[in-house]
Amino acid sequence: MIKGRGFFVTATDTGVGKTRITAGLARALSSHGYRVGVIKPVQSGHLREDPAGDGMLLKVWSGTPDFIEEIVPYSWSAPVAPGLAAELEGESVDRAGLVNRIENQAEKWDVLLIEGAGGWFVPMGEGWSIADLAEEIGWPLLIVARPGLGTVNHTALTSEAIRTRGLEPAGVILNGLKQGDSSPDLPHNPRFIEEVAQVPVLGTIPWKDQEPTSLCLQEEILTHVQLDGLIKRLEDERIWRGGKG
Repeated sequence: MIKGRGFFVTATDTGVGKTRITAGLARALSSHGYRVGVIKPVQSGHLREDPAGDGMLLKVWSGTPDFIEEIVPYSWSAPVAPGLAAELEGESVDRAGLVNRIENQAEKWDVLLIEGAGGWFVPMGEGWSIADLAEEIGWPLLIVARPGLGTVNHTALTSEAIRTRGLEPAGVILNGLKQGDSSPDLPHNPRFIEEVAQVPVLGTIPWKDQEPTSLCLQEEILTHVQLDGLIKRLEDERIWRGGKG
């Protein structure tokens, strides 16, 4: 486990909304008095300086003063898994160096939120994946999932895969509930996720068509997500000393 404290934000798939949730959590925790940093260790589909890329959105939405090079250590333009994007450019990720950079960021802040890339087993290079990176960091995981049909299975599989690494899924945030969606499973999915995956569902974020602002993302988290449990975990020293919460 690296030094510092925070959460690793993963998802059941790509495009589920990790960046929005991570930025909103950063703002919400900041409103509770924490100094919160953010990092997206690898990014593909956009170079780090691209305003439309996750890293720049994370920087702008979270309000962090960190340089984009600190937030996104590696980036490639190809819209494929990071490991393949690096391979196509004739590059590779320095695994030990990346973990060291994450730890350096963690030491700067009260809380660091680490946003993964895609889902749990996204390739990072030959023989390793996002799951291996999260295992080296050793922090609790937050899972971002869709609210609709199939989410119980996807979330339970992700949770089980996390536990096989000796890690703990700290909670699930369902993102993108569309107003007027009358699918009969929607009211019941949080309950079934908690029963099947044995992970608390911390909240459900409604779908928004418009481009969000930092304040909007903060209010979404403060209004729709139960932060008390996450804050309690941040204050539980047993977790950050290698014990079990």
